[in-house]
Amino acid sequence: MSSLEDAIAILGCFSLSEPSLSQAEVARRTGCPKSNASRVMKTLRESGVLDFDAVTRLYTPGIRLFELGQICRSNHNFLDLVNTELEEVCSIGGHTAYVTVFDGPQLVVLRMVRGSSPLAITSTPGYRAWPHATSNGRAMLALLDEEEWKLRVPDQLPFVTPRAPQNHEELLERIRIIHETGRSHSTNDSYDGVSSEGIAFRDPGTREVIGVAVSYPTSMGTPELRDQITGLLTTMKTNLMRHK
Repeated sequence: MSSLEDAIAILGCFSLSEPSLSQAEVARRTGCPKSNASRVMKTLRESGVLDFDAVTRLYTPGIRLFELGQICRSNHNFLDLVNTELEEVCSIGGHTAYVTVFDGPQLVVLRMVRGSSPLAITSTPGYRAWPHATSNGRAMLALLDEEEWKLRVPDQLPFVTPRAPQNHEELLERIRIIHETGRSHSTNDSYDGVSSEGIAFRDPGTREVIGVAVSYPTSMGTPELRDQITGLLTTMKTNLMRHK
């Protein structure tokens, strides 16, 4: 196994019922040669991933794992809050919604909340899209600073549909409108016949940018529906930001 695989196997030996283990026991459980286990555990100890008690000669999970666990917990707790608020939006508005985050220059759907409308626009968790062609993606891009922008926006925007921004100038104009109006709208930008309203905000714990979109058939996109969904999303965002 590689050193990374050894490290993962070693960390997998610890549990709530057995939080402290000797090096010999870890080597036995993982099947690592004792020299490999010693070397990897020394590295994990030096980096704070494992703690070592010189008296008992036992290893336990270290403070660095606790810190990473807190990040994970904070992120999931906030996503649970997002999901709860979004369920209310979909219950009232009737249409399907999505929670997205950046994955490199693309978006990935983390969660989907179905609305009551039989005409649901569905993208399952794991689905990827280009931010510049979605309402939530453009709202997310509107939150980025210059350095983050360079990481998320390709020099040449991939073609999605004729209605999506074709270059940086067109994209920046859409983002200017978001800053001016506080609203991010998409009509047939990703798919013909699909419209959406989007918002974005940062997780107060991790500062990760999170996007939310409510999608509906373009044929149903009356000004009244657009205003209703935008109002619901705005209220949702206000409620979530109280958790800062």
